[in-house]
Amino acid sequence: MHAGNWFAYASAVAAIAALIFSPRRLTKKEIYITYFVMIALTIYTDLCFGLLLDLYDFINPDVSLSDLVLQAALPPTAGVLALNYMPAGNKLFALYLTVIVALALLFEWLSLKTGYLVYKGWSLYYSLPIYALGLLFLRWHLRFIRREG
Repeated sequence: MHAGNWFAYASAVAAIAALIFSPRRLTKKEIYITYFVMIALTIYTDLCFGLLLDLYDFINPDVSLSDLVLQAALPPTAGVLALNYMPAGNKLFALYLTVIVALALLFEWLSLKTGYLVYKGWSLYYSLPIYALGLLFLRWHLRFIRREG
């Protein structure tokens, strides 16, 4: 198996373990809805940027079962974890946003170094606003779920 796959699978297992063993601040309903919304966003984003625009690949240019498994496990789990610990106040949120975006960029850089992610026109700099917008979306998303009951 390719080193990039090992890195991605180990990351997914670590993220899922962290989710299982972390104290919960979200309800089961919030976790369930967020997980599947994150799967949809991840797959649509990667289809658009990775497949249609051909800006990056995961190890190889073909979509594989392992790509789908990892896309359905790693980003949604990371999103739920980020949402679980997200602070309510704006001042703390600004710091939290900075830390989470930095961690996401670090993970993406490690994905590049292990060969799991291969750029073909994309740049780490393009990911910065994507991660920031994603975290802002998650914050709105939780408020929306809680308002709608």
